[in-house]
Amino acid sequence: MKVVLLEVSHWHTPLYLNALERLPNVTVTAVSDATGSQGPALAQRFGAQLYDHWTTLLDNEKADFVFAFGPHDNLHAMGEALIKRKIPFAMEKPCGLTQLEVLDLYQRTEAEGLFVAVPLVWRHSELLNRLRQEARDSDAKWRTLAFRFNAGPPRRYLANNCSWMLEPKRSGGGCTINLAPHFVDLAQEITGEAIRRVSAVMHRDPQLTAVEIGSMMTLVTESGCICTIETGYNYSANTPEQREYSFSMSTDQFYARSTADGMRLINAAGQASDLHMSLNSDVYYDNFVTDILAPDHDSAYTGAGLATMHSVMRIIEAAYESDRLGGIPITL
Repeated sequence: MKVVLLEVSHWHTPLYLNALERLPNVTVTAVSDATGSQGPALAQRFGAQLYDHWTTLLDNEKADFVFAFGPHDNLHAMGEALIKRKIPFAMEKPCGLTQLEVLDLYQRTEAEGLFVAVPLVWRHSELLNRLRQEARDSDAKWRTLAFRFNAGPPRRYLANNCSWMLEPKRSGGGCTINLAPHFVDLAQEITGEAIRRVSAVMHRDPQLTAVEIGSMMTLVTESGCICTIETGYNYSANTPEQREYSFSMSTDQFYARSTADGMRLINAAGQASDLHMSLNSDVYYDNFVTDILAPDHDSAYTGAGLATMHSVMRIIEAAYESDRLGGIPITL
């Protein structure tokens, strides 16, 4: 399988490489990097052809599968080009600047019958599998979900040659559009319900950056389960853990909360059990790559695609609208 990588200066690219190098049926044949920062080293690592722009690569290379990275304001055009060439692909979230751009790509890929995957990587985690199993085994009804994810400060995007992330017209926003999609998707996957109401407030510091650096979203599902999602660019730089991720969740049958080593489950009788698992989302990009490049991915893949990303973007856009209006709820 000939695989190409588009615009590899994206900070997530390194999380894909070990799997791409390990899989026996995969050969990375070409990479593009308009910034010139990461491309030369990756081309050398894989013995691949290097291009200074993704359009030039696609005009000159044949590919069986494409991983599309790059600035958010380029993703829709990338998707259009890949669909035109009928090449299956994986695309970094949010797959466009607006829900309408994502919907357009989804409708086009459906018309072509084209496989597309989106790395909402908690879909590929032990956490989601265990929560689903626990809820199914106890016939539990979800009451509340709460996620907190604070990543490093905005300047890390400058250090990673991704300054576009701090330009609202190019990125679409800050921590809300960048970090919250993972947890919006988790909320819908855990509960098995659609989100019906969204409210949000966001914190901005124009002297630091033009995008929001703190965000608190409240989602309400169709049965009334409440989910809060706090995201931010507020964690200190140069720490081994890089970020803070924690959660707590309640049902009528059990309570779940994050621990240093995974998750603690407490049943209705007060009995607790500790489950060891990684809560570092970085490790699940390897699972994502392995799943989407499996020979039977067309029938076996259960992760996120463009339909999911469109659903998530509707909620993200509603959060920005709620914040603009002072935090009032938006009904979907």
